[in-house]
Amino acid sequence: MTSSPILQPVTIGDLTLKNRIVMAPLTRSLSSTAGVPPDFAADYYGQRASAGLIVSEATIISPQAVGYAYTPGIWSDDQVAARTRVVSTVLINDGCIFLQLWHTSRISHPDLQP
Repeated sequence: MTSSPILQPVTIGDLTLKNRIVMAPLTRSLSSTAGVPPDFAADYYGQRASAGLIVSEATIISPQAVGYAYTPGIWSDDQVAARTRVVSTVLINDGCIFLQLWHTSRISHPDLQP
């Protein structure tokens, strides 16, 4: 089974992946109302580090970008600290992760705006 092309390393530009499996982003809406991912998010992503590449769930870039409740952000110190735990856990487990940046623009509900 290890001879399967999907399990072989691949280089895409400057990025070398240990296999051709990519975990697509899945919005879980598990963050706090402040957009801070929960502690178990590090475990969730760390358990999937055997994929060649993980694309994280959509991550909001500013308070004005919030379009859905309970989605993670990356603009506050608490959000960055939580996301750092996630990335560190993936890297410790020999994984590769990209952060999907998100701005929902006009679809955001006014109740979610600061």
